[in-house]
Amino acid sequence: MKKIVVLSVMLFVTISMFACQTNSKIEVVIGMWPESANTDDITMFNTWKERFEADYPEYEIIGESFTYSVEAFYARANSKTLPTVFQTWFTEPQMIVSGGHAKDITDIVTDMGWYDKMDPELRDYLTFDDKLYGIPRDGYGLGIIVNLNVFFDAGLVDDLDGDGIYDIVNPDNPEEKFYPQTMTELFVTAQAIKDNAGVDGLIILNVDKNGGWQYSNYAWAFGAELQVVGEDNKVHSNLNSDEAVQAMEFLKSFYDAEIVPVGNMNYSEWATRLGNGQIGMAIAGNDVISNVITQGGMDRNDIAFIPIPAGPAGQYTLFGGTPYMFSAYDTDEAVEGAIKFLEYMGRSPEVSEVAQSAMREGLQTATRKNMLILPEVRPWVNEDYVTLINSLNAQYVNVSSFHNFQDFYDMLPETRRREEPYFTQYMYELLDQVVVNLKNPGFDVRSSLNSKQELFENYLREQLD
Repeated sequence: MKKIVVLSVMLFVTISMFACQTNSKIEVVIGMWPESANTDDITMFNTWKERFEADYPEYEIIGESFTYSVEAFYARANSKTLPTVFQTWFTEPQMIVSGGHAKDITDIVTDMGWYDKMDPELRDYLTFDDKLYGIPRDGYGLGIIVNLNVFFDAGLVDDLDGDGIYDIVNPDNPEEKFYPQTMTELFVTAQAIKDNAGVDGLIILNVDKNGGWQYSNYAWAFGAELQVVGEDNKVHSNLNSDEAVQAMEFLKSFYDAEIVPVGNMNYSEWATRLGNGQIGMAIAGNDVISNVITQGGMDRNDIAFIPIPAGPAGQYTLFGGTPYMFSAYDTDEAVEGAIKFLEYMGRSPEVSEVAQSAMREGLQTATRKNMLILPEVRPWVNEDYVTLINSLNAQYVNVSSFHNFQDFYDMLPETRRREEPYFTQYMYELLDQVVVNLKNPGFDVRSSLNSKQELFENYLREQLD
């Protein structure tokens, strides 16, 4: 009897061990899962999860709402608990890779046939020592969002074709434009808005690193190089060049003329103020134009989006975006699963049935949420993908007067410029401390930039030498 009991126990243990082995799954943590309040998005992501797990039963998809910040990232990276895949900014990969926190995905992406389908410039942002460490979700370019009602009140635009929408470009003659095309014209336009419409012409963000971020676009237009490679082949700070000072003085002139709002202007301020008609223009990325609808209650037909004006040294569009990166602390199998899941989100070069379904579901969800739908700056260049996207754009783009946006998209390929590559967020933080003080009448721009130059140069030497 004892022998029978022992054999039974051994058989139970063997069956249990086999069951554990057959039921074990590769866990893939998707760090860009929507917040719980976004019920439509949650439903959509759960649909993608069900499809993926049905096709790849060896995987279990686990959703996590991980919002990137430098502080949040390091807390998770240092404890080796990063999601398998997470979103970040294009300013961050150099730091993330050099810290050993990102998985090299070159072989996986090449074997899947995606490598050569990626926009080469975006791929270069994520390549270090000939190894690929991320997949771009999309790109954005900075432009100027315009409240057409304010422009009309200032006498700057009219409804030229009688469709009830003000035209910032003549629909019958696209060469005739009613928006500022130079930095000088930007100032004149802001002054006209203040004088004739009685509201501020432009908002200048100045806190939470946004001031330094947007200032860099002005700096390039004035000919500044904020980071340079010296004769020693090392990267050096160049925050106090004559051109950098001129660009900062240009921003100060808006405060001196009292044509911008005074105070701490964070990233939510521009959308609320523009939507409410408190300002006429705001600089932002093309990926967040809908914020003036969701935060400011603006009608989509009252919006225009125009290129950043040219400066004395040329015309540039700060080009950034959102890459997906993958945890160095996860297995290759988990990371491969995370990359495969991108197809089920419609964020891959594939044009399969599941990819097309995901793309349409994303656009339909955005439509139900009353979001403005415009062409995205897509990261894939293969012909079948581009053909599909063009077809979807024709169906879902929901602005009646696309000529109020067209110039931005037409010019972006020629004007886009990559953000400064080294410790960019810290550089923006230092420049913020200058921009936020421009409202003070006696503020010495050059002296302030001299001090930031010294701080950033010392930081670069500590980090790079």
